[in-house]
Amino acid sequence: MRLRRILVLFTVHCTLFTVLQGCTVLPLRTPAVTPQPLPAQLAAYYDYPRRTPIAEVQPIGARRGFREFLVRFPLSATGFEPTEPAVEFEWFESTSPGRRPGILLNPILGGDYPLERGICRFFARQGFHVALIHRKTLKISPEHDVAHLELLLRQGVLRIRQVVDWMEAHERVDPSKLGSFGVSMGGIAGVMAAAVEPRLRCHVVALAGGGIPEIVLGSPDVLLRKPRERYLAARHLDLATMETLLRQHVTTDPIRLAPYVDARRLLMFIALADRTVGTTNALKLWRALGRPHVVFLPAGHYTAYLYLPYLKFASARFFREQLGTPPNP
Repeated sequence: MRLRRILVLFTVHCTLFTVLQGCTVLPLRTPAVTPQPLPAQLAAYYDYPRRTPIAEVQPIGARRGFREFLVRFPLSATGFEPTEPAVEFEWFESTSPGRRPGILLNPILGGDYPLERGICRFFARQGFHVALIHRKTLKISPEHDVAHLELLLRQGVLRIRQVVDWMEAHERVDPSKLGSFGVSMGGIAGVMAAAVEPRLRCHVVALAGGGIPEIVLGSPDVLLRKPRERYLAARHLDLATMETLLRQHVTTDPIRLAPYVDARRLLMFIALADRTVGTTNALKLWRALGRPHVVFLPAGHYTAYLYLPYLKFASARFFREQLGTPPNP
């Protein structure tokens, strides 16, 4: 058994050494531009009635170093009627003593969270509490006009902020040490949250890009291409008309919100052969954010999974540095 464990660790270390030879790390070489203050109009747009959420907390299970729960409470909103009135997330609570830092994890667009749960459990074993927000509907559909996509994006920002409310009030969480982590669509959501939610002090943004119109219209990924094709056919639109509508109605966009994000508290991972989000769109977002610390991966959107061990360890180190958190005892 011990020999098998040694062989597994040796294989992992060799794989990481081989994979990481292709990584390029580009730190900030000049002082980052100080972020602009969020305009009052935008602050109001992403505001909501503040109240302590009365949550239903359901135990899921326990593992070495942490416990898992499912948490639900109503979404609070003003100025519009929520289409998805419930906030739901999985809570991975570290059993390390004292008040610990919290990480809010935004999921990818598709799937049932196997990738995200693995990342959450890794962070929880490192001594972080982690909230995995459950994904809600976020795609264009023939039943709704383009403006509906903006509603869904705005709801997503409010959902993130209210999970932060819950984390901040939790007796085991240090409210001064909160951060966020997101991959793909989760990274896009993380950028938008970074602009409007100051309680989240640092962010890891992986395989994300901007803006929303460029990704929705240009991605060959089936998760975006199929809904796009159905929408165009059902609404009798061409791409040019759809682009015009998206630019008119979608304002919750990482490029638009990038000036209000502090690049000094951001770590990005960009895949150099990303066809899903688009490497061009990823670089566009990186520049709009003020060229934060970045790791370039010689991979595509999905083959970047090979770098997941490195991504997790590098992210945990970043969170410790930014939040002043010692390693898990």
